[in-house]
Formats: sequence, C-alpha cells, structure tokens
Amino acid sequence: MKRIIYFIAAALLSVLVFSLTISCSRDSGPARETRFLLGTATTISVFDSSFPSQAISRAFDRVSEIQERMSINESEYDDTEILEVNRNAGLSPVAVSDDTALVVSEGIRWAELSSGAFDISIAPLVQLWGIGTPRERVPAPPEIEETLPLVNYRRVSVRDGNRIFLPEEGMGIDVGGIAKGYAVDEAARILREAGIQHALIDFGGDIFTIGTRVDGKPWRIGVQHPSSVRQDLLAVVEIVDLAIVSSGDYERYFEQNGIRYHHILDPATGMPSRSGLTSATVIGPDSIGADALSTAVFVMGLDDGMELIESLPGYEAIFATTNRRVYVSSGLQGRVELLASDHELADS
Repeated sequence: MKRIIYFIAAALLSVLVFSLTISCSRDSGPARETRFLLGTATTISVFDSSFPSQAISRAFDRVSEIQERMSINESEYDDTEILEVNRNAGLSPVAVSDDTALVVSEGIRWAELSSGAFDISIAPLVQLWGIGTPRERVPAPPEIEETLPLVNYRRVSVRDGNRIFLPEEGMGIDVGGIAKGYAVDEAARILREAGIQHALIDFGGDIFTIGTRVDGKPWRIGVQHPSSVRQDLLAVVEIVDLAIVSSGDYERYFEQNGIRYHHILDPATGMPSRSGLTSATVIGPDSIGADALSTAVFVMGLDDGMELIESLPGYEAIFATTNRRVYVSSGLQGRVELLASDHELADS
C-alpha cells in the first residue's frame, strides 16, 4: 500500500486546508480535486463559473503519464523509462519518450546554469543516504568519496532519437527535482487550453497560478516558514500567472546523534547542503525552471544564488538564512510581506 503523506497547503494568506474530495458544485465554491501523485498530495482548484467538465481529469491523467515515465520509485513501479536508463548505465543507450528526453535535457541545462549545484545525476548519492526511506542513514566518508565520481551531469548524454546514455555502471539520474515542475506546467497548459482563466495548482508546494483571482486581484501565496510546522508562514507574496516553488531543510530529514540531515544534497560534497540557507523560494514564468532553481540556489547559498537569480530575466527569489534574515531579489523589492515575527527582512 502506498504511504500517503498528509499535508496542509499554505496556498493563500488565509490558509487553505485541501480535502481529499471532489467539489464540483458552483454554489459551494471552487471545483477542487486532490489526488496522490508524484509522491505527494496534488491539488487543482478551478474558480471559473463554468468550464469543460473533464479538464481537471485530463490534467491529472497527464500528470500520471509523466510519473509513470520518470519515477525511480521501485516500490511502486517495476519499470519506467528512467529506471531503464539507470539499469543500463555503462551498457547501452535507452530510447525514451519526448517527455523524458525534454526533462533530462532541461535538467542538464539548469545544471550548467548553476555550475552543477543542481544535478540530475545525483541518484547514486540519493540512494546512498536513503533519506525519507526506512533505510536512511549517514554514510561513512569513504562511501561518499567512492560515490561522488558517479555524480556528474556532463556525462549524461541525450542523443538523437531520444536515446539517453550513462557511460559508467553505478551512475543514475533522478529527475525528482524537476519532473514535478514539468508536470505542473503540463497541467497548467491543459487547463488553459480548456479556456480556464482562474485556477490554482498546488502539487505538494509547487504552485502555479492561472490568471488572477475571480475578483481580478492577484493571488496571495504563502511562503512556508522554515520549520517543520506546515501551518506557519514566513511571508506572503502576490503573483499572477506565475509559478512559485520552495526548497528547504525542513522538507525531509532525519536526526542522528543530535544532528539533522536533510534531503537536499550538495553534489560537490555528497553531504546535505550547508549553504547558510534554511529555505529558498523561486518565482518564475514556468514551474520546471522554478523547481530546478529552488534546489540550485539553496545549494549555492545567498550570494551565489542571488547572483544567479538576478542574471535570469523573469525569475525572482526569496531567501531565508540560518540567522533568521529574509532576502528578496530586486524584482520583489516592496512586494513581499513578512509574517514571521522571528525573522527580519534584510535591507536591499
């Protein structure tokens, strides 16, 4: 049986609790459906007074298709395209769908832009640590040193005909840090093509806003406080037709000997990132980019992460640091409302 992770989605300033039901009555509020996909609760809420009845189902069907092609969860899938690529590492290229080839290619592109802070070839390290699984542990330093040479996005090859090749046995790709963003973008595309003008997509914290709220005002999106309490908000920001994605050391972790080890691994060290950030939130025109960037800048840290964000037109970021200060990129100056009394908004 799949292990369901229950969560509270802080999507609006007045925190919304999404139930696992379908609400289609226009008298009772938005049409909302939640399914367990991509390892989390995924919710689509449509606020239009009328829209094609199958639009939400078509969006979820598309998300399921993406998951079935790209998951590396062997407890749920005997075989997926990414599992097949990893099993053939050092042996032969594997032909994949346009979807998988695109996501892997985008993963390589974002890895290059972040100088490897985001790296889809990190699967061997993810497997070694096992964070979020029953076998999570702190690997011995020699184990990490032995695994690190297998992590190098430059060695991932996407060849003509959508063939992906990993040149060394033991290598593996994990698109979990970008495939969810792609799924969000695809769901948004389907809803827009159905003529929907006011909708909110929340896939376990990867949020996309379609249009404005019904009253014409921007969506007020809550940024989670970098603690393990999902109801608490750090800040709120108003957005329209944009994606917003957060990464933080509060998402998945375990403790050993009084030390907390979180799931965002630094490809350069093989250890959970210690960049001085507790969370990084990225806002942008697409979720696939925001997804990859939120991980990348978290690993890069405040200075390098902010420099990267400022170099990318259309993307903005909110950073929370271990000394409880909040920094925002230039395009968000004056647009972020700090809610957490235990943090301070840094000067621009």
